[in-house]
Amino acid sequence: MILSVSFVVAFSISFLCMPPFIRIMEKYRILDKSGGRKIHKGYTAHMGGLVVFMAFAFAFALFAAKDPCLTNIWEIISFILLFALVVFMGIRDDMNDLSPRVKLLIEIIVGFLFCYMDIRIHGFYGLFGIEELPEWLSYILTISFIIVVANAYNLIDGIDGQAGTQALSVFFFLLLYGLFVVGPGVKETELFASSSFWILVDVSMCGAIMGFLFYNWQPAKVFMGDTGSLFVGFMIAIRLIVSMDYNGIEHSSIFKMPVRSNMLVFVMFFFLPLADTLRVFISRIRRGKSPFSADKIHIHHLFLRTGYSHQKTAIITMSIQLVITIISIIVALFLEDVYYIAYIAVMWLVFVFGLRYFVKKKLMKIKENL
Repeated sequence: MILSVSFVVAFSISFLCMPPFIRIMEKYRILDKSGGRKIHKGYTAHMGGLVVFMAFAFAFALFAAKDPCLTNIWEIISFILLFALVVFMGIRDDMNDLSPRVKLLIEIIVGFLFCYMDIRIHGFYGLFGIEELPEWLSYILTISFIIVVANAYNLIDGIDGQAGTQALSVFFFLLLYGLFVVGPGVKETELFASSSFWILVDVSMCGAIMGFLFYNWQPAKVFMGDTGSLFVGFMIAIRLIVSMDYNGIEHSSIFKMPVRSNMLVFVMFFFLPLADTLRVFISRIRRGKSPFSADKIHIHHLFLRTGYSHQKTAIITMSIQLVITIISIIVALFLEDVYYIAYIAVMWLVFVFGLRYFVKKKLMKIKENL
């Protein structure tokens, strides 16, 4: 009951508060201008991620305080405040671009604070024969993972609806994992809180993002901005870390079949943004450019070039991620992490060459019809 109401509250706040927020942005001309790499037309309100955060924070805090499994109110408050710091960084970046160095420094500090709260990668759970990691190495790996995931999510936020649908896919499967594999109320060893804590996070995030998507669907009336992409990206990274740690410690099973991949299966929940970012970085390096240089070769740019709309592109990329997640969960029932690495490599190659073949075929067809 609490989960259903939490979803409704988060969705309602996001859905109802977004129109007045858009009007405020338009009134004070806090708008995202088209041009350059930006493919929208005219001026569009941004920083919609602030409403997403507020909807999540209110729904989560309200019902977390009422859950008998969640007794430490200070953990709840500190958790929300730390994400408020991420949101503030995003607002500052949206209002007046932060330098990459300053942005990276803040991300490292926030990542360190999450580690200090014991939300971190504690070990490899048998991968390469490694169990528990030294604390200093755990901090480094966790912070690096958070930064990679957050920035990969930021890069996938390029067209109407895509960032929201990708996030929904991740939180939906993590919610299913929490409900049907872990189960609410289970206390997690050496983790931040009970599984009820994280299930409530997933439900609240799903509600807040779905409310936002109503106004971000083509033609978008509002964008997430860095305010939203950093918040959601950090949340995805934290949820993946917690799930990896729980599965590594408890060795969960699905339909009485053990999940043999302790860690890497959860990376596949976020496969498309990570795979596309790696593809783009390698492409830039091969062309003698910085991997961080700006261009239009991300997956959404390629689909738009072949004539697909924002709507179709967002639906296709979400469908790709959903299919890959389902396949990866099935594979995780048979492959341990050391062999799962080969599976991830194969999936990345299939993604890269499959995308290249598809785009070339579509572009050739377009030329033939001219």
